[in-house]
Amino acid sequence: MNAEGIYDPRPTASSALATGRRPEILALTSVRFFAALEVVLLHTSYELGGDGVRALPDAVIDLMTRGGLAVSFFFVLSGFILAYTYCDSANELKTTAGTFWRARFARIYPLYFLGFLMDAPRVVAFFIDSAGSLPSALVKIGVAGVAYLTLLQAWHPRVTNTWNTPGWTLSVEAFFYALFPVLLRVTKSWRLRSVCWVALAIWGLPLLVQAMLFHWQVADHTSASALTFWRSFPPLQLPQFVLGVVAGRLFLSGKLEPHRKVLRLLGTFALVLTLALAIGGRFAPMGVLEATLGAPLFALMILALASGALPTPNFLNGPPLVLLGRASYAVYILHQPFKQVFLRLAHLARFDSPSPGLLVAYLVSLQVFCIALFLFFEDPVRRLLTKPRGA
Repeated sequence: MNAEGIYDPRPTASSALATGRRPEILALTSVRFFAALEVVLLHTSYELGGDGVRALPDAVIDLMTRGGLAVSFFFVLSGFILAYTYCDSANELKTTAGTFWRARFARIYPLYFLGFLMDAPRVVAFFIDSAGSLPSALVKIGVAGVAYLTLLQAWHPRVTNTWNTPGWTLSVEAFFYALFPVLLRVTKSWRLRSVCWVALAIWGLPLLVQAMLFHWQVADHTSASALTFWRSFPPLQLPQFVLGVVAGRLFLSGKLEPHRKVLRLLGTFALVLTLALAIGGRFAPMGVLEATLGAPLFALMILALASGALPTPNFLNGPPLVLLGRASYAVYILHQPFKQVFLRLAHLARFDSPSPGLLVAYLVSLQVFCIALFLFFEDPVRRLLTKPRGA
């Protein structure tokens, strides 16, 4: 942080030589906890909370269950963090593409595979009960399993949500990771202003196409397959990631330092608009647009938080919330299969009637489970997989 409270992303020579890494931006780590919680509540509030949750005011329910916005936030944040972590001063990849992909695999796949294993009993039972014959069930299990394990399920709506539903976003992220080195190479000589305008243009293009198709009734926005396609098809989500990469490059450029007051206003404005989008989402003419509409707002908020321009409470940088943020990936990717285990145990304890108490018990158990996973599985395995060969 500099004297005015704005984080300077350009490390000193000694710190760069000592670590070769930029320091973690703790506020961004912490807010991941809230974004992951939003997705969890979307999938569990009514099922576990029952009438106690349904009795809440509509505005509160909307704020609790806008998981689509949270996913969009994660896509933008992913682009920002990758740019912050892997871009050098020449806007090139700091390491080889192979090392980068290896690091991303080590970051996402161990827990992703654990989610596959935890959800397998439910998926297998579902197909055996519904397929009509064992050979048909085995084929469907095999197709769904291969799609999940190869991170390809988001490319076809028939398999997107079959196995551990939140996993489709990792399929999208894998597409982002594949393109990230290419994206840097193509844009490294572009002026930053040009990159910003191009990013905004490609963000707006899918929105325009969707609006036209739905307006002319070329596509049915009420179809489950259509909704799944528009929210999960990887190329359609790419603009959100690109906005995050551009925000990261803008942050690294240091050009934000003289404009702290403007950035604070923009960050506050973006936060207010995001809350309005969350509360008013049910009144939007096309709910499928809800998530991507927030992407530029998230880019502004991330920039304001990372630079220190947006005032943040001290607890946002405190160890407890930072730990919850670090464990948020486990919470996000495992909350659905963990729910099945939790409900079986709750049934044995005769505590499985939907109620706010059951929901709170689930959320607390999930957090404890995922913090333990982060400390004793996720982080150690990631370090092992990224350990230099021969070290």
